[in-house]
Amino acid sequence: MDTQTQTKTKFSGNYFSGIIKYGLLIGLGLSLFVLIRFVFNKPISSIMSYLEIICLLFLIYFGVWLYRKGLKEKKISYKESYFVAFGSGIIGSIIYGMFVFVYANYIDSAFQDRCFAIQRAVSTNANLTNQQIEYMVKPSSIAASSILIVSLISILSGFIIAFLFINKKRKMQNKEDKENKNID
Repeated sequence: MDTQTQTKTKFSGNYFSGIIKYGLLIGLGLSLFVLIRFVFNKPISSIMSYLEIICLLFLIYFGVWLYRKGLKEKKISYKESYFVAFGSGIIGSIIYGMFVFVYANYIDSAFQDRCFAIQRAVSTNANLTNQQIEYMVKPSSIAASSILIVSLISILSGFIIAFLFINKKRKMQNKEDKENKNID
């Protein structure tokens, strides 16, 4: 029974509230980034361009950094930082997907046309009819695709971002566990 409790890692803070809080930050940050591009006459032509991916990576990193900064010891394990990065990215992807749906329907009326032109130009879509491509670029399909893409990027980038925040917390826990064994 003691071996089971020793193998479990302890989270330093309330990571669930961090996931919600920084997920909102990510979703609203990506949405604001797209709106700023629209205002400066650089509207998006696809769901996630390189600029949005860089913005997403920065926001996930920033969210985990803020979470770690709010901890008492200012130290975070790899597992905890991954859960915060991954979870907040998923929450952010849902918020961003809802925004993309509103964006495609009401804010940028030419967005669907740009997406249609891109899909028509793809050689693997040459055998598709215009109706099939129109179905692919309707707002609900675009929103679902944006949720999936941002979620996938969050899963993968979570590993890297968690690695960047790795510190001696785990080593310290192992030393404490060993000291506790020696005392017993």
